Amino acid sequence: MSSLLSFSVALGVGLAIGLERERSHADSAELPAGMRTFAIGALAGAIAASLPIPFAVPTVLLTVAVLAAVGYHHSANVDPGVTTEFALVATTLLGAYAVSEPEMTAGLGTVLLVLLYAKAGLHRFARTVITQRELADLLILAVAALLIWPAVPDRNLGPLNAWNPHTLWLVVLLVMLTGNTGHFAARWFGERIGLPLAGLFSGFASSVATITAVAARVRRDHRPVDGAVAAALLSNVATLVQMLLLIAAINIDLLRVLAAPLAVGMMATVAWSALWIWRANEPLQEAPESSVSSINWRVAIGFALWTAALLLAAAAARTWFGTAAVVAVTVFGAFADVHAATASIATQVASHTLQTPTAGALVMLALTANTFSKIVVAISGGRAFAGKVTAGLLTMLLSSWAVFWLVAWSMPPNAQHPIERAHADQAGHQRDQPQPANPCWHLAKKCQQDHGDADQDADGAVRGSNIGKHDSAPEERWVNT
Repeated sequence: MSSLLSFSVALGVGLAIGLERERSHADSAELPAGMRTFAIGALAGAIAASLPIPFAVPTVLLTVAVLAAVGYHHSANVDPGVTTEFALVATTLLGAYAVSEPEMTAGLGTVLLVLLYAKAGLHRFARTVITQRELADLLILAVAALLIWPAVPDRNLGPLNAWNPHTLWLVVLLVMLTGNTGHFAARWFGERIGLPLAGLFSGFASSVATITAVAARVRRDHRPVDGAVAAALLSNVATLVQMLLLIAAINIDLLRVLAAPLAVGMMATVAWSALWIWRANEPLQEAPESSVSSINWRVAIGFALWTAALLLAAAAARTWFGTAAVVAVTVFGAFADVHAATASIATQVASHTLQTPTAGALVMLALTANTFSKIVVAISGGRAFAGKVTAGLLTMLLSSWAVFWLVAWSMPPNAQHPIERAHADQAGHQRDQPQPANPCWHLAKKCQQDHGDADQDADGAVRGSNIGKHDSAPEERWVNT
């Protein structure tokens, strides 16, 4: 069955890629390889990989490469490209790989098929859509993400072990990526739709970083701010969605307290965002200036340094004041990352170290701190931008607090933590039990519990008869014992 699957995948990949190549050369009289050639090449690779013969796969690959070179020699005058020839060699390799990893082969074959089919779009993007400045920004982002970030230490360093360089560099990457994404979205879809969409999706990475990047863009481009305001507010919607998902995954009791406040805040933010999207009715007359870099290193590094300062303050509060500083630590941490603060609080509720109403108030305090940090970074975008963003964020915050207080007010005043309620119920049950008048009864009861089960079974009948005889005088019975 495994061999059948491997050969089926190899044949399917070969036929699909061959079909695309033959279709793309439908107007050409010279085609070095078509459906049959690609299918045969993939099957040849699979057969070679399944045979217990040394160097079978290299031999087949060398043969296919020689045949592809001969085909290119005959068709070079008509089609000087070598894409089909390289695709034939790659398809043969995929056929050999299908013997050991058919699922991975199917995925790689699909990627190769998409690359071949998207020839026109990729060429148009590289030649006419992306500019030299934008290409340089993408290369800088790739170096920062693929070369520098993996090399940065992933452990706590610095004073009080407050800083993780790996995490701080990730903050830099998020700001850079947000600015780059917003630039392309606004250029391709316009300021009215593209920038708000970019803000929403970037907010799932970091809403504060998104607002920082959008504010820098507004200050740089001097364009109408309505679309940018919608982007900043929609990034906050992503924050609220993530908070709800985190709470739901960790503790369902806390979700019952916070679902309504966070949902109402989300709806208020969406309403404000829709208002600014509707008001941004001026179509974009020209693309954003592409000669200006979409990556602002100063903003990215500055935001990372600010995050590091907040983390150090939170670590200092935790070290110097201990558990008594849980509120301060939560607020300080939420200035930089409300998701981590929310997860920490929900985890404490799940481990029964925090009561649910108290935890709900702490989450709302964390949201408040995070909201004010967004207001602070929005100021860098100018008075108009900061004023509109502040109005939307405060509307979200006040509506969430109002609903939270309604939920808290509707809770029973004597609501207890489940563990405390269980202890209270047990204590009440023990108080309700009838107790003999003789104070020696408790001591005798303890002695009775200390006896083994065997002694209890042996004495059961005698003890039962004694109880029957002395029901009217319990004190005398226990004293005699």
